[in-house]
Amino acid sequence: MRLRLIFALVFLYVVTAAPAFQLREWRLIVYPASAEAAEVYFQPIHPVMLRSYEGIESYNQAFIAAEQRAEAYSHDLAPPYIRHDPYRLVTPYVTERGRELAALPFAGAYWSEGRTVRYRIVPQVEQVKNSQAELRALLEKVEGGPLDETDASLGMGMYAELNRVVLEVNTFDQALRRRLAAKYGGLIAIQWSPCEERSVLLSRSTAM
Repeated sequence: MRLRLIFALVFLYVVTAAPAFQLREWRLIVYPASAEAAEVYFQPIHPVMLRSYEGIESYNQAFIAAEQRAEAYSHDLAPPYIRHDPYRLVTPYVTERGRELAALPFAGAYWSEGRTVRYRIVPQVEQVKNSQAELRALLEKVEGGPLDETDASLGMGMYAELNRVVLEVNTFDQALRRRLAAKYGGLIAIQWSPCEERSVLLSRSTAM
């Protein structure tokens, strides 16, 4: 009965909000972002469950280096991520200096199955609005942060592909969307997970 009610609510939101389905990220946008209200999306299947990871290790190694670079130049760069089908390392930037830093290739070597594997990866550069420093500061805000805005909070994490911090909730209203937009602007989005139960301890993760 509960499951049928949840699917009925999802259907109602889909019909009334005219959402946009983004196949690459398996995100169903329930309400798009505006100047007055934060985006709300529903993700029925996480992309991690559907991807093949064969031959990705060189990109993983380069991704670690890209993360370190983003932390070192946190006001110029934004969180990197790996795109799939085919693999591409994306290194977003915010400032002009960041564009030069983001374009630098990654090269190195690692040990795999008894041999040394060398790699050189030229990243895909993209300009974004929110820097690593801004997103990290919001994610690590302990008191009076997004998690405290609603009793429906499930957790919070950094979603590099969206260039946002994402607040996960199991229910929401328009007042929450407006509060988040007023306080945090384009730094935040809402992930609606109606099937999830709230635990006593909320978790903060660095990636989603």
